Amino acid sequence: MEFDFIRDRDGQCSLELNGEQTALERWFNAKERQSICALDDLLEVIADIKQGNKREYIGNDPEFQITLTPDECAIIANWLLFDESLEHEVREGGYDRTSLEEEDLQADEGDAKAECGLDDFAYLLEEWREFLRENQR
Repeated sequence: MEFDFIRDRDGQCSLELNGEQTALERWFNAKERQSICALDDLLEVIADIKQGNKREYIGNDPEFQITLTPDECAIIANWLLFDESLEHEVREGGYDRTSLEEEDLQADEGDAKAECGLDDFAYLLEEWREFLRENQR
């Protein structure tokens, strides 16, 4: 996974990933991931998973759900989770499909999902944490 850390003229830090991991990039660039303490907490969760003390972690914030397992990290936009549950309702007959707008059913999932290995995610998280530590005012 190739990435660049950027600090703009206003002192705002951001991460740019080279590739199709837009959701992962957006997750890192969210305000919640600018906190060293929050990153430390997440790194502790990863350590617990790697040591076998925890099998899975699911965390939510206003925009994304993150799921960590011993093998992978999956990030998915909350709206996509809602769309999937809505599609289930439609299939089960509990929702009138004709009332849905066509564009609502054609969501761009590429920007809403990202997956990577847990070790790669942990490495990126540690690098991001260090970058923030060095560059935040």
